Amino acid sequence: MPTDPREGGRAGGREVAGAPGSPGDHHEEGRPVVVLSVAAALLAGALSSLQSRANGTLAHAFASPVDASLWSFGSGWVVLLAALVVLPGPRRALREVVGAVRSGRLPWWQTLGGLSGGFFVAVQTNAVPVLGVALFTIASVGGQTTNALLVDRLGIGPAGHVPVTLGRVLAGLTTFVGVGVAASARSGSGGADGIPLLPVALTVLAGAAIALQQALNGRVNRVSGDVVVTSTINFTWGLGLLLGWAGLLLARGGLRAPATGDLPWWAYVGGLIGIVYVAIGAVVVHHLGVLVATLMTLTGQLVSAVLVDLLDPAARSHVGPQLLAGVVITLGAAVGAGVAAQRANRVAR
Repeated sequence: MPTDPREGGRAGGREVAGAPGSPGDHHEEGRPVVVLSVAAALLAGALSSLQSRANGTLAHAFASPVDASLWSFGSGWVVLLAALVVLPGPRRALREVVGAVRSGRLPWWQTLGGLSGGFFVAVQTNAVPVLGVALFTIASVGGQTTNALLVDRLGIGPAGHVPVTLGRVLAGLTTFVGVGVAASARSGSGGADGIPLLPVALTVLAGAAIALQQALNGRVNRVSGDVVVTSTINFTWGLGLLLGWAGLLLARGGLRAPATGDLPWWAYVGGLIGIVYVAIGAVVVHHLGVLVATLMTLTGQLVSAVLVDLLDPAARSHVGPQLLAGVVITLGAAVGAGVAAQRANRVAR
């Protein structure tokens, strides 16, 4: 694994430096890559909120979350498969990944990031119609930020082992304060009007799965050097998980056809957004590390989520002072964790 930061300039991943956890790890010529990575992560977060709205709208109209999940992953998988068939570069990269798995250079379990993505979409299509985009996003923030600490500490991501400091831990825990404050905005007087705890808990768990997905996809992209291949592998495993869910429902007689297909065009683009999200995440994690990449993504995600809910008359009532306070607390925790990560990297150097 290369250790000279000058070897980390190629975005594809085969020549990325071993521990690019912060901008300070790069020489001057590497700073534009870090800036672009931060901007791309912010964009990915904003797109994630739009995907939540699209998939949630699809699930509500279909009256079947599994159908909406299958469309989201299935449509993205078809697009990626077509690119894999048409383009020779991704086919060569796929052979590289297969060879790496067979030789043991890439452990087989590191190709399973798509299972986390499939689980996230399954939770997303069920929870967004209940929670709204903003609260769903904030709940996922707690899971992503906290698990990103663990993923970095274990060295699962392509940046390798990243030390866990008290500041980073406190920042991660503070995200749950933000989640609690935001959730209290919906709690009302309890009972039927209270916050639905199970969707919130599942959303936190799904957020934790996304942090793992970013790390594993980064590992795959380091070998493949091709985001089409990395995304195809991710979508294949995610689609397989969702097909298993649909199979269980079919066996129990709970699978039904979509109630309607009369929807605005943007409700059907969740799969395409997912391709861009996965591709960006697989690249920027090399330059930022799992935690910082997660925090930048979440920053774009939170701001975009609130804007999406404000623009939707049906969801506008979800946005109030407590929800906005939860956003501010969570964003403050994200910034604090990023600062702590940079300090830890400076001390390590």
